Amino acid sequence: MAKRDRWDSSSSEDEDSANSNNKNKNKTKATPVVIVAANDRGSGRDGKRPKIIENEGNLYPFHNPLLHGCRSVYDTYDRIARLSEGTYGIVWKAKDLATNEIVALKQIKFEDQQQLLKIQGFPVTALREINVLMALSSHENIVSVREMVVGTDTDKVFMVMEFMHKDLQEAMERRKYPNVLRQAELKGIMQQILEGVHYMHSKWFMHRDLKTSNILVHNPTGRVALCDLGLARRFQDPPGKNLTQLVVTLHYRAPELLFGETRYTPAVDIWSIGCIFGELIQQEAMMQGQGELDQIDKIFTMLGAPSEENWPDFTNLPNAKMFRWRSSEKNNAVQLEKKFPINPPPHFKQTFLDGNGRDLLCKLLTLDPKKRISAKGALEHKYFTEGIPPMNPSFFEDD
Repeated sequence: MAKRDRWDSSSSEDEDSANSNNKNKNKTKATPVVIVAANDRGSGRDGKRPKIIENEGNLYPFHNPLLHGCRSVYDTYDRIARLSEGTYGIVWKAKDLATNEIVALKQIKFEDQQQLLKIQGFPVTALREINVLMALSSHENIVSVREMVVGTDTDKVFMVMEFMHKDLQEAMERRKYPNVLRQAELKGIMQQILEGVHYMHSKWFMHRDLKTSNILVHNPTGRVALCDLGLARRFQDPPGKNLTQLVVTLHYRAPELLFGETRYTPAVDIWSIGCIFGELIQQEAMMQGQGELDQIDKIFTMLGAPSEENWPDFTNLPNAKMFRWRSSEKNNAVQLEKKFPINPPPHFKQTFLDGNGRDLLCKLLTLDPKKRISAKGALEHKYFTEGIPPMNPSFFEDD
């Protein structure tokens, strides 16, 4: 007799709804499946790294994943609450039945059950995220993965991750005026984000979807960690093959991507970090375009238009010649200093920057990706080494 899915009784409506919205979002591909054997399961950040097992071709069918050595989700975890849903998965808060430890379970989305059974495939974005997290999750500023577990149905596959209380976007909702971030807390958040990204880049991965909702917060300690690595890719120096430019959420997308660059570098992550920096300060996204053209206009209004001096390679971008802007726009005064004053007026409703902070913001948001500061360079910037020392932020201590 098949094992009853006890989870369905509590929230089958949620899962049915999620499955109905799944179609046409993620293509499944016949890709080798990466899994974690139960008897090699690490104990978390300080435990041994889980063993990786790959399905070489079709040695055994994926439609019975328990044969791969993965543990059953029903025997090992008790679901507590649904936390969030994204394009590539649904995240649940759950409890380890053996240790009572609270964890996060990310249920991987499949495009279509019948198609999956037919091609024995696995969503490439999920596969990529699993592989990248397994390679990088030893770093404290990247969310750690413990194991993969499965249900009785083909589309019940879960990634078991450390539990983090909220994402940074939600966290900032609790720090609205007058409870804005203190200078030391702002430095602490930025330092941790840069540490995680620097580690990724040192291992030749770029994230390609950095934003406040993809950064998690651990309430008691103020630790932050990068998550949602489904778009992460390895990179080469110099850039090798063409990559899709349709990455990164619009408000955090680097200008070279908006102009069609396909041989881009980790500098696209640095631009996103600059946008996050500005968002933490002013408590809303820095440049909120309604589409790509409007986003370009917002960027050039804020930072000035490209020129031979500030971005010599701009005219070589695929879509550079397709865009025209007012001639006066090229001579616009840069608005960054007005948005982020060093000496703010009384009752200023945002965190303010010192001179070093604004200098770092400008270096993160440099138009020319070749001149943009690196994550390592940003960590060595005077903003972190001089003045008030960084400290971990205080979020929701009552949660």
